[in-house]
Amino acid sequence: MKTLVVIDGYNFIFRYFKNSLIKKDDLEILREKLINDLIEYKNTRGYDIIVVFDSNKSLQENANFLKVQGIEIIYSGKNKTADSVIEEIAHLREGYDKKFIVTSDNIQQTVVFKENIYRKSVREFCMELNNQKKETRSALNNIKKTQNNLKFSSIEKKLNKKSKEEFLKIISNLNESKLKKNK
Repeated sequence: MKTLVVIDGYNFIFRYFKNSLIKKDDLEILREKLINDLIEYKNTRGYDIIVVFDSNKSLQENANFLKVQGIEIIYSGKNKTADSVIEEIAHLREGYDKKFIVTSDNIQQTVVFKENIYRKSVREFCMELNNQKKETRSALNNIKKTQNNLKFSSIEKKLNKKSKEEFLKIISNLNESKLKKNK
């Protein structure tokens, strides 16, 4: 089953990072953080992900498209809003069994509803992202524990009594030979 997740970038950032005092300089850092979180999410879930950032107040005329580790990033450009780009994606991208639009914008939520198009609020998707991070951390911790429990056992523990005695004699003889050479 092929799934597409489309995220209203700034709508998400301002709710996900819960800080109404975000400065313009902070936006780049927060975009990177969001994209890194989405890369991890994509790698565990296997969904196609598009993040749309509103840039209709910028000087850039046309939309700008980037792809970072499988995450499609769209800056809407001066002539369009993120909402209009998201609507186009929701209705025009084909080949998906499900499309999820992540936004808490009330108007956007009602416009995008259509067969196989679902809405997720930013709060709901934040919870899903955070749960996925916890699952990943837990899996990594389990791998570390498993690796720590794998200890090398000496060969003498695996030998029967007679073989062990012979093995120890050989080791002893080798050690004596080394001592004689070093003198």
